[in-house]
Amino acid sequence: MKGALSLVQAIPALSLLLYLLLSEPPAIWLLFFSALIFHEWGHLCAFFLLGICAPTFRLRGVGARLCADRPLLAREEALVALAGPLFNILLAVFSLCFLGDFGFLCAAVHLLFAVGNLLPFGGCDGERLLRLFLLRTVGERGERITNGFRVFFLSLFFYLSLFLFFLTGNGLCGILFSVFFLLEPQNSPADVF
Repeated sequence: MKGALSLVQAIPALSLLLYLLLSEPPAIWLLFFSALIFHEWGHLCAFFLLGICAPTFRLRGVGARLCADRPLLAREEALVALAGPLFNILLAVFSLCFLGDFGFLCAAVHLLFAVGNLLPFGGCDGERLLRLFLLRTVGERGERITNGFRVFFLSLFFYLSLFLFFLTGNGLCGILFSVFFLLEPQNSPADVF
């Protein structure tokens, strides 16, 4: 039964991935997946630097997540959450400095991936960091404020994607992403990245 549940959880991510692979140029997706891999390497490096045993991969929400073997302290959670976007930013700088004309495209993809992950919605690193900050500063109200930011940014992302879709015929991916992020559980456990 547990294997069937994992497959059911993976269906939204796999269907979105299939749609994206069929509708977008392959070069963009190769760059996107390289940004994703380097982002997760950043999280892995943070786990190892903090002395946390090797995390496992699990299907959750709209994709695969890294799961620690134990609950993390707030400081550890913040460092691991920041490590992924920081890795993308460092690779963007490296791409601009050493990859010539192609480096600009690589840098743009890595920067977009980093900034997108720092937005406070859908279990992204930004939502985790905002929740940690608000829980520390305003207490339990921080959870409600974080959920408000989440709904605001998801709604904004959905309507901008919808507008882009009707204006240009592009943007369907953004509409699908916003719906899948809405289905993502609101409260990511401290040990899931």
